[in-house]
Amino acid sequence: MSDAFYMMRNHPEEAATARSDLINMLEAAHQRRARLDNFANSLPRLSESDLAALGQSDSTCPICLTSLLALLAEEEMALAMDSPAHPAEELGVTRLVQTCGHVFCRKDIREWLFQGNTTCPTCRRPFMTPSPEEARAAQLNREVEEVTSLMESAELQASLLDSMLSFVDMLGGSTARSPDGFGARNRPSAPDDGTVQSSEGTTDFDYDEDRSEFSGMYS
Repeated sequence: MSDAFYMMRNHPEEAATARSDLINMLEAAHQRRARLDNFANSLPRLSESDLAALGQSDSTCPICLTSLLALLAEEEMALAMDSPAHPAEELGVTRLVQTCGHVFCRKDIREWLFQGNTTCPTCRRPFMTPSPEEARAAQLNREVEEVTSLMESAELQASLLDSMLSFVDMLGGSTARSPDGFGARNRPSAPDDGTVQSSEGTTDFDYDEDRSEFSGMYS
């Protein structure tokens, strides 16, 4: 709330624009609700004879799977009561007569409709033409989703590239190990001065190439 007051005091033009957008949004929502109400109330009430003529006497509602004849019996019983469990507009069976002709219980198709769906639950054929405002809003939502998806994909690719570069740097700083346990860069080199170098350090040991003094040991 404090942010709204701050914007109204310090940024009156932006606040007026935001207020206008909010009013337009509420008006569009009100108009959409009115259109949904008009469409839902225009759906016909089917009788048992109507179901028989359509060959739907043994069918069930595709949404709740309740027998259509059972729904008609429930409607008849509820209307005979002073306080039915459901509003009268949600009782009985109806049909999308203007489009595909699929049959549903009134309660489920109204809930489907007021959840924002404008296509038949069975065949997905549109039964309401969106208004220009709704079409623009849907297009805007699709564009926002596409941009968001592209941004997430770019961030993922950048993260993978960073991981690959880090892995390459790590490989560049190490060497393959040889069977004796020393890497190519860490292998001790043989000295030229006659000394032997061990893993603990360098040991001075002079080699004498003249071995004549040992010749009598093997004779």
